[in-house]
Amino acid sequence: MKLFSDIWEFLKTLNFVDIVFFFAVLILMVLVVTLIYFIKINNDEEVKDKKEETAEMKIVREIQENLGKEEPTVNFTEYEKDQEDKAIISYDELLNKNNSKYGLNYEKEEVQDDFSVKKVNLDDLVNKNSEEVPKVDVRVISFAKEEAFLQALKQLQKELG
Repeated sequence: MKLFSDIWEFLKTLNFVDIVFFFAVLILMVLVVTLIYFIKINNDEEVKDKKEETAEMKIVREIQENLGKEEPTVNFTEYEKDQEDKAIISYDELLNKNNSKYGLNYEKEEVQDDFSVKKVNLDDLVNKNSEEVPKVDVRVISFAKEEAFLQALKQLQKELG
């Protein structure tokens, strides 16, 4: 009992500022201890997380290990091999495969998102054997003949339907 009375006498001699300062230091010590405790708990959980491997992580690890070991092989049938050999992927490849006597003149070439876009000049085709421009025979019917042909088609449609 003497201990409690001594503590009470000590507290009565303290000023208000001393009491506030005492409790502030006490609260600060409690906060530091809890902070250290939370840091220790988090470190333990991180170590546990690193040690435990989930099912998804196991699958990913197995796939990575198996990818490096063997090359996947595809067995083609004779038909598939023939189709693969005859496959034409680009227009340039088609021209080279057919040994066409004409080539293309490109006006402009642009690269957009890993694609090469070429503007073709159709008015100026190149003959690979000779540097002449090929002559193209174009037949054009007159506007009057085209209108007469259209009227004849309309008349035929009315008679049939």
